Amino acid sequence: MSRLSPPPDLPAHLRPAWLWIWLQHLVLLAWIRLTYGRGYLYCWAITDTGRVELLWIDLDSRNPAIAQPVEAPASKRLAAALSGDAFDPVFAQALSPTIPARIMPAPRIHRARPAALPLPDS
Repeated sequence: MSRLSPPPDLPAHLRPAWLWIWLQHLVLLAWIRLTYGRGYLYCWAITDTGRVELLWIDLDSRNPAIAQPVEAPASKRLAAALSGDAFDPVFAQALSPTIPARIMPAPRIHRARPAALPLPDS
């Protein structure tokens, strides 16, 4: 079973959608490996509409020599933003610590003038 060769017992109405079914199976396999790790036996099936579903997974079938699933590394910036430690408003980034805020000029906002826009075709 590969991307270009569907299984021989696949119904005829699902043959045109084989690429989509194969991609769904790859996503299911990736989810199983991220959630439980490598080495588990599982059974999947295809519905009449071409949807891939997990029927069962044998959690006792794992080989202990295979490594555990790896935690996704969270970036330090994301962790700090979620905890609230890295709260730094945008306007505070523009201010220098040596110049008081009342002396700093306000940031310029460029707005489009109505005359600069093209006229509608009507």
